[in-house]
Amino acid sequence: MKRLLILLIVLAELTSYGQAKIDMSPVFSFTPANATSPASTVSYTTQVNFSAYIKNTGNTAFSGSVLVTAVRDTSGGIGLDSITVFASLQPNGLDSVSVVITFTPTAGPTAFKSGGNGNTIVVWPIITNGSGINGDSVRPVVWINDVASVFEFEKNQFKIYPNPVIHDLTIKALIGNNYKNIIIYDVFARKVKELSFKETINVSELNAGSYWMIINSEDKSYRINFIKE
Repeated sequence: MKRLLILLIVLAELTSYGQAKIDMSPVFSFTPANATSPASTVSYTTQVNFSAYIKNTGNTAFSGSVLVTAVRDTSGGIGLDSITVFASLQPNGLDSVSVVITFTPTAGPTAFKSGGNGNTIVVWPIITNGSGINGDSVRPVVWINDVASVFEFEKNQFKIYPNPVIHDLTIKALIGNNYKNIIIYDVFARKVKELSFKETINVSELNAGSYWMIINSEDKSYRINFIKE
């Protein structure tokens, strides 16, 4: 049994040796962009241009086609755009190839939600010729502001303190309204906490870093940035 286990380990190492791995570079940009936030706010008719780089983080050179696809991160996944590029990439991330994906958000049942899931765009590199393995994605964030101003910015609606916060965060509404719930996202747009609305919330379990919360009322959603120490 011991010899069999050693043999399996050796075979696994041999299988992983000499493979290319295509990843998305963490460096990306998209227009229009909001310099004060990790997200961009656009309208339903705004064209979004997303620029990124693919690189080879494996241990052998790669030459072949790579499908780069962008989808909205919903339960079913909603395709936005894709592009196929031919890439010749050195191993260990020594060089990269640029790609540009363009899409326009649409209103309706499949539209982005200003205060919920679907704001994150997952951009994946997919090797089409089988000469390597697919790596990780990047997750740009696009908030959609419709003509009825469903999305409102935090500075005119709420006062929060302390910010940065260690334990309890106080949220004072400057305008009376019937607020329903609070959803907190990390800097990568991953939902980390959801609770019914109250003026003081405990965030002590969150890791140190930047976050934003979405506060939903009956007819609007509000975004507030804060920092957890």
